[in-house]
Amino acid sequence: MSLAEEGAHLADLVDQLEDEALALDGGGDVSNVHLLFRTVHNLKSLSAFLGLRELSAAFHHLEDGLDRIRRGREDWTSAWADEVFRCIDLTRGALGGEIRIPPPGERAAAAPAPRSPWGMPLDPGQEAALDGALKAGLGVYRIEKLFRRGLDREAFQDLPIMEDLREAGTLVAVHPPFEAYEQGPEEQVLKFLFASPRTREELERIFFDPLLELRAPDPMPAGAEPPAFRFLIVEDDPMAGSVLARIAKRHGACILTGTAREGYAEFTRAWERQEPYQACFLDLNLPDLSGLAILSAIRRFESERRLPRSQRCRVLITTASESVDDIKACLVLDADGYMVKPMDPDMVQEKIALIQESWLAEN
Repeated sequence: MSLAEEGAHLADLVDQLEDEALALDGGGDVSNVHLLFRTVHNLKSLSAFLGLRELSAAFHHLEDGLDRIRRGREDWTSAWADEVFRCIDLTRGALGGEIRIPPPGERAAAAPAPRSPWGMPLDPGQEAALDGALKAGLGVYRIEKLFRRGLDREAFQDLPIMEDLREAGTLVAVHPPFEAYEQGPEEQVLKFLFASPRTREELERIFFDPLLELRAPDPMPAGAEPPAFRFLIVEDDPMAGSVLARIAKRHGACILTGTAREGYAEFTRAWERQEPYQACFLDLNLPDLSGLAILSAIRRFESERRLPRSQRCRVLITTASESVDDIKACLVLDADGYMVKPMDPDMVQEKIALIQESWLAEN
């Protein structure tokens, strides 16, 4: 893009921002803040690219405020309207020559792109997590955002985008990581790589940042959810839970819970609905109770109802522990299998096939 084209793009964006701000300040629906946020984000990124640090910093401040407003953490006020129009005036001042737009040769050289098909380097653990997500048919996406240095570790982990990622899927990696960000330049682009079962269209209802689809999720086979077979997943690890849920949904209905108490409550409610679970993936190390306590409670619940062994829920333990004592404890409580993380999706598929075969043969 030539210098003239870059300036024209900046002018178009600021005209768009003015129209959106006038609609909102004139009594428009506050949901229009989402539109403002997206335009401001694009203006911030383009300003940074053009080397307009003062302008980029102003849009960065405005973007942070609009993000709080669109999340319901702050109200839209006339002060924020004034800030929008101040940024518009600053931009038009830049376009009018009050601030010089440096040509490309004078701009800071961009850092070399990491040599990775995902656009960022991954360590072995991240590679393994991503490989599991790919085998399970999850989509892989990347978001890039401009940040200023100065966040502490807690604030870094509590960035609004982290909240969105927890809703949308599972974060695989951030580049640069916090340690490098902390020591990096005043302004830098952070890349967020994540896996999700959702489509690009679904994710764009969550994220207002430019979203790069690196691999779309595999389509679910037609008729892949026979209602007669139901899976309960009790797993607090977001990546493991997403992978298990994606695979299980190819074979039946599926519910995912993140704590032992939630898992056991759902198990009992299913009986009340007369829709018991035929299989359960149960994490051994949950944040509130041990998986062994839930396994014991499930078997006690079934014994009190005098269920024949053939109709008991098939419980597969999922854990990072290879302890012989843990394995023995699970067998004593009548677990039907024991899988060590990171789990191979092909192995999960085989376990599900065996469970379904035995269930159909016995019932």
